[in-house]
Amino acid sequence: MVTLTKYDVFFYLSQIEKPEKKELARFLQMNLLFKDVSERSISKKLAELRKDKLVKGMNINYENNKSYDLLAFLFWAKMRGKNYNMLLEERVREIYKTLSEANSMNLQDVVMKTGVSRPTAFKYLKVLEENGLISTVKKKPLVLKANLNDLSFFYANFLDLSSEVFEKQFGGIAIPKIYSKKLIDATVRLHVRSSTVAEGNTATEEDVEKIFGDYPVGLTPREVTEILNMHSAVNNLFSISKENISIDHIKSLHKVLMNNLVEKPGEFHYGTKRIMGSKTTFPASKLVICTCMHALLNFCKKDVGPLVLGPICHFIFVSIHPFVDGNGRMARLLHSWILLKASYPLFVFEPEKRNEYFKAIELGRDESMYDFVMFCLREQKTCLDEIIRKGY
Repeated sequence: MVTLTKYDVFFYLSQIEKPEKKELARFLQMNLLFKDVSERSISKKLAELRKDKLVKGMNINYENNKSYDLLAFLFWAKMRGKNYNMLLEERVREIYKTLSEANSMNLQDVVMKTGVSRPTAFKYLKVLEENGLISTVKKKPLVLKANLNDLSFFYANFLDLSSEVFEKQFGGIAIPKIYSKKLIDATVRLHVRSSTVAEGNTATEEDVEKIFGDYPVGLTPREVTEILNMHSAVNNLFSISKENISIDHIKSLHKVLMNNLVEKPGEFHYGTKRIMGSKTTFPASKLVICTCMHALLNFCKKDVGPLVLGPICHFIFVSIHPFVDGNGRMARLLHSWILLKASYPLFVFEPEKRNEYFKAIELGRDESMYDFVMFCLREQKTCLDEIIRKGY
């Protein structure tokens, strides 16, 4: 029989609308792994959760943001078929934190930093590697590095890793801040075009200019609507750019973005979602989607520099995929929102790089989002340098 942990109790508690101890026990016992679990054992785990301020009485304490962060990690680990209990063991967490703070480290240094024996360190490093949270850089001598992917994002977010962990591997690219209306106008045009063309729109730079000026173009009515909606959403974004990012604001932007393009714009979609050509599984239930969105917004408040925070939140939003359509466009608006709050221009990239953009996202899901973050930073700098060179 598997030993019941407080994380198991927390996970199962989240699945019950009006939980009572007997109901929780019955629910747990439906799982063959916990068929012999006693109410006494459950009570002990509940007491631990109350001590951690994750539970109040028999209810999850959603007033504590860590409840969202923990649940998001548990849900994501389950969705990816990973063992969350192994990853949440104290020694495993300690080793992951140590490795993350150093970015990469050899086995001997891990042993020295954590104080565990070599066999113990090797055992726990294997757990982390098997779950995709770290990878081997070199075998002799053994050197490992922390991965930043969707699962490790929710893991690191719950562990409250310092902002340096997220920033130091992406440093060195300087992005100019907003300094003129001409620059704003140029980035608006490029953002609208790149974000719509990435989703299959065939608009040229000239088409976007004409649509902005209310002139006829040789595009389909849907393509024109996509351009107009994107432009309206960007204008709305500027009006709220200094406000705190919220789910209500995100839904309002999506309502403008996808007006007359989907049946229920501005509403999260609960159900199976697929992307053509991708094997990725997305969250489907209301509980998982809303929990992961709350965890993402908790991360948005952390003291991570906007140039790195933007691409990470962009990537995770696409991974959560809360809407039936328009998730990529909305993710790029979220990225831009984070930049605008810090007086940087909108996120932009060359539309011709759309294949490279999607390839970096897929790689981020399978291994690490490093290439995706670097793609965003390089493209932002390259595009802005070209805009400035043209005299904007």
